[in-house]
Amino acid sequence: MNMRLSMELSDLTVFNEVASTGSITAAAQRLNRVPSNVTARIQKLEKKLGLSLFVREKNRLRISPAGEQLLPYAKQMLALSQEAINALQGSHPKGSLKIGAMEAVAASYLTGTLTHFHRQYPAVDLQLKTGPTGRLIEEVLAGQLDMALVADPLKDTRLHIQPAFQEELVVISDLGHLPITTPKDLGTEPTLLGFNHRCAYRTRLCEWTKQADVVANVVEISSYHALLSCAAAGMGVGMVPKSLLAQYPFTDSIQIHALPQHWQNSTTAIIWRKDSLKPSMTAFAEQLLSNETTT
Repeated sequence: MNMRLSMELSDLTVFNEVASTGSITAAAQRLNRVPSNVTARIQKLEKKLGLSLFVREKNRLRISPAGEQLLPYAKQMLALSQEAINALQGSHPKGSLKIGAMEAVAASYLTGTLTHFHRQYPAVDLQLKTGPTGRLIEEVLAGQLDMALVADPLKDTRLHIQPAFQEELVVISDLGHLPITTPKDLGTEPTLLGFNHRCAYRTRLCEWTKQADVVANVVEISSYHALLSCAAAGMGVGMVPKSLLAQYPFTDSIQIHALPQHWQNSTTAIIWRKDSLKPSMTAFAEQLLSNETTT
């Protein structure tokens, strides 16, 4: 047996039509081909298989036992080919959709969007992963995430970057801390609370202190609730989106300090690879931006 034997879909299409009509001429009309081309295609397939697919009886063809055996497989392959074409050309969201988001965004903005999207597109297998901005960008570029919500992403020719909403960043401390208007108000050796070094808000807090030559100690925190609790306990100061504080039940135990305009404004954007857009991603972005416009 020739293990490298292959059949072209176009030949199977011709074979299927001839088997259905029992006539070269009728099959040619259906396929919009000349009869000689249909005959040549059948002969080519028979030669490749080493089998006669039809029995010639005067002006009519009768399918042979080998042809009867091939016919159901031909129909299955042609149907599967069309199914694949329909799936690739379809515009209705379906399949897997892996979304990344900063923890603050997931806590403050995504609940309504995720609920509405799941109800509207139940055929989409929606997955959410939280992480810091730097890591989320890397995972989108690597194809591990379809899209992500990140803070102030730098321009990258591989990425589509769509601004989603504006955040006002604030510094938080315990109630007994003196007012904070400049990094000097933090003291000589302040402790900063933040996520790992890939976090955009921690990076901004560190840059804000460095521009005043304040040398700070950074303590890594694993969640915003932990960060807020540590700040309330006087263990250090942190930088968070003001919108997040609405989700925290103990805001009366922390002090909120406004930042200068240049440091307080942050843009959260949706990003995805330009070469990897699919209908579910477009639908999710539209849902998120629509929800943000109406809130």
